[in-house]
Amino acid sequence: MQGMVRLDMPSTLIKIPARYESSAIDDELVLIDVDTGKFFALKDVGLRIWTLLDDEADLDRIAEQLCDEYEVDPEHARKSVAGFAESLAKAGFGRLE
Repeated sequence: MQGMVRLDMPSTLIKIPARYESSAIDDELVLIDVDTGKFFALKDVGLRIWTLLDDEADLDRIAEQLCDEYEVDPEHARKSVAGFAESLAKAGFGRLE
């Protein structure tokens, strides 16, 4: 998307499949930390970001895709993607690069 404002955020998130098990339940995906048993339930936009990460690790491109799909402001999309990526990395489900 042309003209997106560049915010300070990591450029990619790589999933770490060895750190979690996942299970689809209704319209959400539950990620379970294999070491601690803690879990995260993903749905709606969070689930969409997680799904996009299967084919695209670049967070800018994911934010652009969300802008196209949800008609959201580019800055808001980038902040949301960055925050979500940081949460996943902090939980150990992904690695920011």
